[in-house]
Formats: sequence, C-alpha cells, structure tokens
Amino acid sequence: MLKLICILLLFLCPLAAVAAQDVTIKGKDFYRDGKPWLPKGIQIEGLNRPFGTYESAASQASAKQGRSWWGVGELNEIKRVFGADVIRFQVSQPGLDPQSPIYSPAYVSELHDAFKLARSQGFVVIVSMDAQGENGIPNLSGMPNESTLRAWQTLAPPLLHDRGVMLELFNEPSRANWDEARKEWAREMQLLIDGVRKMGSTNILLLDGLGYAQSTNDLFTLIHDSIRDRMALAVHPYFNGMNAEIGKASFNAQDYFYKHFGASAAHPIIATEWNATPTNGCVGKTTPTLALELMRYLESLHVGLVGWAIDSNYGKLVKDHTSFEPTDYSTFTDCSKTAGIAGGGRLLANFPND
Repeated sequence: MLKLICILLLFLCPLAAVAAQDVTIKGKDFYRDGKPWLPKGIQIEGLNRPFGTYESAASQASAKQGRSWWGVGELNEIKRVFGADVIRFQVSQPGLDPQSPIYSPAYVSELHDAFKLARSQGFVVIVSMDAQGENGIPNLSGMPNESTLRAWQTLAPPLLHDRGVMLELFNEPSRANWDEARKEWAREMQLLIDGVRKMGSTNILLLDGLGYAQSTNDLFTLIHDSIRDRMALAVHPYFNGMNAEIGKASFNAQDYFYKHFGASAAHPIIATEWNATPTNGCVGKTTPTLALELMRYLESLHVGLVGWAIDSNYGKLVKDHTSFEPTDYSTFTDCSKTAGIAGGGRLLANFPND
C-alpha cells in the first residue's frame, strides 16, 4: 500500500514538491542548492513530437522506439554511465500550440509525466522548445514567434515555480549572427521572456544563439529580464560552420570557438547540445581531434555541457540500449552519410576531465 501511495504522489504532486532543488546564477556561474555547479546532461529525443498517424509509418516506428526506451531504466544508465545530473527534453512547438494541426492535449500530459519522472530521480530538467522538421511539421519559421509563446502558455504552467527546471525558450534560431538578425532575435526573444514572466515564471531562462545556436557573441546585452540573475545563454558548438575555414593555414580551433561563443562566456552560458558523429557535426578526418579540443575549451571556461542524444540514430552517445557503452572515435575514419557507432559519448562521460 505504501508503494502505491508513493507512486500516486509522484504524479499528483507539483514538480517542486517531488524533487526540491534550487538552481541559481551568481555572476557567470551556476549553483545548485547553494553550491558551485557545472551542469552535465543528456538530451532525450524520444518525446520530441506527438505520437500519431499524421506521420509516415517509418516515422511512427521511430517515435514508438524512442518512447519504449524512455523510463527509469534509461535514467539510471544516464547516471551510471555519464554521471549526468541534467535531462534536456526536446519538445514540439507545433505539438503544443493549440492553433497547430498536430496540437495534442495527450502530448502535453505525456511531457509533464516525463518531466516529473526525471525530477523524481534527482535530475535538473531543461525543456527546449523546438520547431524544426523532426518536431512534426516541416518548413516552419526558424525563429521564435507567437506560436512559440502559445506553446509555452500551454506547457509551462506546472513548471513555473520549480527552480530545478530551466526553460530553453527556442531551440536553434536559424538566422546568421549579423546586425539585422540580432535585432530580430532580440525582439522575438524579448517577447518570450516577457510572456513567460507575465505567467509568473521564476525559472532560469536559456536563450539559444543565432546560426542554429552556434553563435552567441554580442547577444546577451540585447535583452533584459524582470528578475535578476535568472537568465543565461545556450550554445550548440557543432563544427558545421568550420567547413569554410578549416582548410586555411591560419585556422585555429580555439580562435574559432572564441569568435563564435567564447567571448560571451563572460555571461552565464551552457552548451545545451553537442555531438560530433560521421553524419552530424563532422568536418572530416580531424573531427575527433577537434572534439577533444572543444571539450578542453569548455572545461577551461567552466561551461556545462549536454550531449545529443541518448536515443538518436544520428547523435549517438551510446552504441546500443543494452550495454549503454558510450560511443568513441575508435572506428571513426571520415564523414559519412550512413549512421555508425562513432561519436562523442566517451568524451561526455569523462567531462569535465578530458
């Protein structure tokens, strides 16, 4: 009977009552329960869109597979293998916007159950709002807009006062980091900041940079928050942008990192998504060397890291869901159009001691 009561309480109580944690920011650094904290996490892709017949049979099978892996067993392996204390959920903007053709109240409930489970297991949760093709509808705007705000108004209410939940307001704004795009980014991000604060949110808000979050420099001072020290940048330091520069004699990886996001590490920032595999974030034979350089650069800046993903065929962090052995670069030869088992899993497991 006691076990049954505990299970019921897990799903009936607010998130904050299930796993009280207090994530704060002082200066540029993160703290958890008053102690210095370097976030280290794993991304969950398996719940990144509503499950339904609007998709092809293959896509439905993929969505079903991701959901079958999700649960306490997967969370236990994330702790054991990676020593992670953050779960980042990619969630579907169109699936959460009541004006969208794939809006699903069942999906809203499914997500809240997943958040509660992760929090009950002691994880800090990042909820990242995404509007890319894999989230259910192709060719949506690559920038935050009113649909993004409606999705947050649907999803956020039970999360608003849980200080162990961070809200990543819009995943990977697509425009390049230049003057006009920065103005648009600031205008639309401010709409979201003001919108969630008007709802009563006290969560830390994470703001993705431009160029699919690969560039965060010169952005933080363009926006403002009504609550002090409750806002940070989010960078996705994939290597894609290096392709135009990597062959130059003058190329230096640390200079590249600094020009894209390192300068903004004077402000609070988390690398909320990264991996480098033969199919994604690959820049040729030097990819493993650059991956190690990136880890050491993030470690030197004391910037936390979330790996993509525990349940993706393309962003592989583990070789399979039986052994949960982290991926590495022992089989890596070069970029490929075929998914393999090479990736940054071992680097993430060692982080921040690579």
